[in-house]
Amino acid sequence: MNGVASRLGNVNPNSITIISFFLAILFALTYYLGHAGIIYLVAALVLIIGSSYLDALDGAVARKFKKESKKGDFLDHLLDRYSDFVILFGMAVSSFGNLYFGILAIAGTFLSSYVGTQSQAVGLNRLYGGFPGRADRLVIIMIVTVLQIFTFKIELFGFYITSWALIFLGVMGFINSVYRARLAYTSIP
Repeated sequence: MNGVASRLGNVNPNSITIISFFLAILFALTYYLGHAGIIYLVAALVLIIGSSYLDALDGAVARKFKKESKKGDFLDHLLDRYSDFVILFGMAVSSFGNLYFGILAIAGTFLSSYVGTQSQAVGLNRLYGGFPGRADRLVIIMIVTVLQIFTFKIELFGFYITSWALIFLGVMGFINSVYRARLAYTSIP
């Protein structure tokens, strides 16, 4: 990561953040179209890998070239939430997903993220702990996309692997939000 970051000194980290967000939107669209053929899911896999990589790269570039800013931090976290939404929504409304399970995944993801940033709002450090964090979710989504490619039209107990992953992400997101809330609450003087 630092090798690539060291060659991007003239690039604004916020531009990398915005490109990452657009790749997340394209992931959602191609995942949604996945029923039309495996090639769409393969494209979705490439897009989520690219989006995730750029999401990590923006911070590395900002740190390496001393371009860190509160505006950049705000933009990064804001577009992370928008990305989380479009990624999970795209999976939920695809023919492999389930809208109700998608709502569960989105709610669990947002509550977990909210507790992490709310701790900072009350004067503590931002909480990133617990499972799944954002990086964990993105890796899980990559793995699920690969599994969905290889199990294209196969259901397990009436649902595709995508639907099962949405349930998992939702439940684990709620568990992580409780874990983070406990950590934050016990740390407040």
